[in-house]
Amino acid sequence: MIYVSNAFSLSMILPPCSIKVEQVDLEIVKKFFDEPFQSAVGHQSTAEILSKLTGTNVPVNRVSLSLMKKDRLIVFQLMTRLEEGKVLSEQELMNLPYKFLLVEVE
Repeated sequence: MIYVSNAFSLSMILPPCSIKVEQVDLEIVKKFFDEPFQSAVGHQSTAEILSKLTGTNVPVNRVSLSLMKKDRLIVFQLMTRLEEGKVLSEQELMNLPYKFLLVEVE
């Protein structure tokens, strides 16, 4: 299964397993959205940004993930630490540096 999220935590995997993490560009991310995916994006503004960047509707879906072997997770990661409790607007998010990471459970 392919998942998309704005965070990754080791609590999302069940040992024993290995994970592979690599930075990917937007064009690679867009290819993953050609397949069925599940959103685990917990904030409306982040879902809106991802929808605009990828050209695919990414719904808000505040859920906990348990990744299994062969699952892949696309992570939209902000490159700056926010103040505690800070919720950003879509415009504020667009002005921050970000990257995409692909997490694969092996």
